[in-house]
Amino acid sequence: MLFDKISTSMGYTERSRAIQAAMRNFISEFRWSEVPESTGSAVILLIYNHEVGGLDEKITDIQHAFRTLVSSTLHIHLDETRCLAIIVARGSSADIKKISEKLASLRGILQLKVDYFEHSA
Repeated sequence: MLFDKISTSMGYTERSRAIQAAMRNFISEFRWSEVPESTGSAVILLIYNHEVGGLDEKITDIQHAFRTLVSSTLHIHLDETRCLAIIVARGSSADIKKISEKLASLRGILQLKVDYFEHSA
């Protein structure tokens, strides 16, 4: 099983410990989207199939719709069909959640991850 192979290569000797670590990471990654409104910064990482018709334009249109939220974007060509986009956003957690959901719903998005950092009051 791939999970066992990866966890062993990371030094886990007990499967239950690797599962606990995976669950902690999962909760940590998605907890921010369930907490009360806050202000922060986020990195939204997208891997997508650029051969899906109109996808690049849709990603750009969403960023323009959230232009007060999006600070910067980096686009990298991974191979013949896949691209990586890194979007840096700053604003309310609700707006970061909205842009992430809009991007994730697009056909051709292969992976989307959000790393959110809440600003101190």
